[in-house]
Amino acid sequence: MKHRFASKALPILLAAIAIVATGCGSNASNNGNSASNGSGNASENNAAAANGGGNTAAPAWTGTINMYAQAYTPDAKNITGIKTDQHKLRELADEYEKAHPGIKIKFVDEEFKDYTQTVRVKAAAGELFDVYWAQWAELNGTFPKGIAEDLTEYFGKPNPYIPDKATWQEAMNGTVVNETAAPGGQHYNINGDYVATAFFYNKELFQQAGIAEAPKTWAELIDASKKLQAAGIVAMSQAPDFGWFQRHFMSDFYSKDFDTIAAFDKAPGISSLDEAVGISKGLLSTKDERFMGWWPMFKQLTDTWKKDYLTGDPGVVGANARNDFLAGKTAIFYDGSWLPNNAADAAVKFEIGSFNFPVLTAGDTPLSTGIDASGAVGGPNGAFQFAVATKEADKSMKEPGKKEAVIDWLQFVGTPEHVEQAVNENGNFVPTWPGTKPNDSMKELASQASKELKAIGVGNSSANLGKDLQRTFGLYLSGNMDLDKATANVQKALDAANKDYATKNDTDYSKY
Repeated sequence: MKHRFASKALPILLAAIAIVATGCGSNASNNGNSASNGSGNASENNAAAANGGGNTAAPAWTGTINMYAQAYTPDAKNITGIKTDQHKLRELADEYEKAHPGIKIKFVDEEFKDYTQTVRVKAAAGELFDVYWAQWAELNGTFPKGIAEDLTEYFGKPNPYIPDKATWQEAMNGTVVNETAAPGGQHYNINGDYVATAFFYNKELFQQAGIAEAPKTWAELIDASKKLQAAGIVAMSQAPDFGWFQRHFMSDFYSKDFDTIAAFDKAPGISSLDEAVGISKGLLSTKDERFMGWWPMFKQLTDTWKKDYLTGDPGVVGANARNDFLAGKTAIFYDGSWLPNNAADAAVKFEIGSFNFPVLTAGDTPLSTGIDASGAVGGPNGAFQFAVATKEADKSMKEPGKKEAVIDWLQFVGTPEHVEQAVNENGNFVPTWPGTKPNDSMKELASQASKELKAIGVGNSSANLGKDLQRTFGLYLSGNMDLDKATANVQKALDAANKDYATKNDTDYSKY
């Protein structure tokens, strides 16, 4: 299956917040126990594999394996935003070194202002890291071709450190593996974590308002917000990010048209060209009732919010709104899976729970197709995503036996037990492999990793479009603009973006 994740806006945001950039198989939430409590003892299995030699076909190469683990770098001292008390990968490396005398694992503790350019330069010089952090979208398109080993062959073979699985791939999240593959079916990294977004809530304030359980439906979310408001508690107070919330609604409303919109450029996912053509054809336009149909519905929710930030720029006032929540001033905050770490850093005393964006029904709006769009904002775009350099990108990989040794180390790291341990220690993401469990504060978010990556939204076809839509969105939600005026403003912004895209890219929409 071709990958279908549409936007890289979230990873860009994560770079500023949490030092990260940017129905086909096993379901991580439906595979029984935690990896550490599953069938067999994983630690004993790993030890047995290590004593048995791990990759028994590998020549006896010795030397140092260099790994840039990005947000998972252990004991980091030079990388801004990374936890200094993170040790798991170093512990795993020590265990591996003990079982493989003559091999050392060295983690790169260095900050790169432009990581994409760093990868390009190092690869061109043949000096790329042996194992390096690289997200699937970059490997499939942004990065130069030929700098990462195609791991597909290894996915289809046994991993010596997972003896109860016939192939390595069987231990991975099937949806993520299939939908993040390159157009030709290649797999260039192992992908073990997921950026999730959700509503986080203050359990103490919910109890004060007499709310016993987290909302599961849109109607329950509106009802809970009104109960909080009636109890004198601020339900929510933040700048509603148009780029995020539109994807929940539009991925649902337009789900039956996804393949049509994504096919204009004859490439996977929705590109800026797909968006522009969709606008020109009136699909992604106010001419289609689905485009603005969710605005009044969402206003029902924001009418219960404190008005302070409704017209603000999410990128500017987001930190203040988050701090209000962490200080116990508001009951609910919509954010990414990094929020529990923010809470720990702020020494928050109250208990935080979370719930997914609800699945909409025809009872909520006749525009709903009933799909689960809770994962439409996040995606498999975290940091436990590691590739192996080719000999062209890393001259040291020409040494006999080194490639096999490096992949064996990656196999050792890439087991459900080790994925769970590393991801949960980091705390910003959700582990995705079957049998793994996230930290308790994010257990409700785990199901997002099993959803199809079919996100729909607009804002990428022109530099100003997202800003224009956010401005109008805030004015409408705050009551400073009625729906008719908002609709006219939105269409004006879409028309301007379409004209801008066609001019800059010499695009003739009549050809599509």
